[in-house]
Amino acid sequence: MNQKRIDIIVSIILAILLWFYVINIANPPVQTTFRDQPVTINGSEALAEKGLAPVTTEGYTVNVTVSGPRNVVNKLKAEDIVLSADISALPAGGGTAAVNASLPSGITLVDMQTPGVEVVVDELVTVSKPVEVVLSGSSSGKEATVLSSRLTQVEVSGAESLVAQVASVRVSGDLSGAEVDKAMDLMLAATPVDETGKVVTGVKLAHDVIGVSAVMYQTKTVPLDVPVEGRIWEGAVLKDTVIGKAIVIKGPASRLSQISGITSKPIDIEGIYETTTYEVEPVLPAGVFEADSSEPVQARFEIDTSGQLTFKFKASEVTVKNIGEGHTADVELGEGVSEISARVTGPVTTLRTLASGDIAPMADAEGRAEGDVTMTLRPSQTIDGLTVEYTPASITLKIK
Repeated sequence: MNQKRIDIIVSIILAILLWFYVINIANPPVQTTFRDQPVTINGSEALAEKGLAPVTTEGYTVNVTVSGPRNVVNKLKAEDIVLSADISALPAGGGTAAVNASLPSGITLVDMQTPGVEVVVDELVTVSKPVEVVLSGSSSGKEATVLSSRLTQVEVSGAESLVAQVASVRVSGDLSGAEVDKAMDLMLAATPVDETGKVVTGVKLAHDVIGVSAVMYQTKTVPLDVPVEGRIWEGAVLKDTVIGKAIVIKGPASRLSQISGITSKPIDIEGIYETTTYEVEPVLPAGVFEADSSEPVQARFEIDTSGQLTFKFKASEVTVKNIGEGHTADVELGEGVSEISARVTGPVTTLRTLASGDIAPMADAEGRAEGDVTMTLRPSQTIDGLTVEYTPASITLKIK
C-alpha cells in the first residue's frame, strides 16, 4: 500500500517536471491573432506637396496573426504591434496602400487579413469659411451678445470633399455669471462644423483660436409699430391682416430705459393680389439690437382667392346685335343715368387677365319690331368662373 502511494507521488512529480520542461525549457512556438489592429497612415505631407490630400487617415484596421515562443507570445499586448501604411505614392482618387508591421523581437508575422488598406485621395483645397460665434449663458431678461469677432472668415484646408462639408468655423463661449453691460475679450477655440453642427474631422484651420468681444446685455419687450404703404390690387379683397405688435430688444440698461417703442421700415403692399407675408425690419437706435430670443416679426396680408372688378361703359359702347335689315337702334340708359357699371366677380387669377372689352354689355334685338323695347344686358362673351352684374341691368332700345 505504501509503495502504491509512493508511485502516485512520483508520477505527479514527474508530470510537474515534464510540464516545467515543456514550458520553460523546450518553450514551443505558438500563434495568436489580434483583431482590429489600428493602421497609422503616413505620407500625407508628401501628398500635400503634390496638391493632394487623403479624405481620412483614421479608422483603418486589420486582423494580424503572429507567432513566437510561448513565453514571449503570452506577454504580447496589442499595442506592441505597430501597423502603418505609406500613402505618399498614391495618385488622385486613391488606391491601395500596403500595410507594414513592426513587431517585437522574437515575434513573427504569420498572416494579415488584408495586405493593404484602401485610401481615398482628393484634391487638396483651401477655402474661406464664415466664422460663427455661439455664446451660452443667457437667462431670463439677459442675453449673451457678440460685439465683434477679430476674424469673420477662416481658411479651411484639406481634401476637397471634406472641405465642402464645412459650413462654418464655430467658436463657442460661456458668459454664465458675467456682469451685465461689461464687455469681455475672449480667446475661443475654433471648430469646423457642417450645416447640422456636427464637427468635420480631417481638415485644418488657418486659425485654431479666434478673439471675440462679447457682453451680457439686458433684454426688454416693447411695442412695435409697422407702417403700411400702398394699396392692394384693385380687384383683390383683403380678408385679414396679421402684424406682429411687439419685439424683444437688448442693449445697455441705460439705453433700454429710454425706449418705449420701436418703429419698423414701412411695408409696401402696392398691387399685391394674393396672400403675402413680409419680414418686418425694425429700425433700432444705435447700440440697441434685436434679441436672439425675439421671434421673427412678420406682417401677413391675407387676400381672398375671389375678387371683384368694376368697369364703366357709355351707352355708345353697348353692342346691339341682330337688328332687322334697314333698321337702326338707339340706346337709352334712363333718366339721370350717364353710364353702365359692370361688377365682375370671380377668381383673382382670371380677373387679372380681364380687359373691359371682354365683358362689354350687349343687347340682342332679334325679332324685335320698331318701337321702344326694354332689353336685359348681357356680357359680349361668357368667361368661365366669372359673374357679371350690370347697373342698370337693362336698357331701352329705340328701334327705328
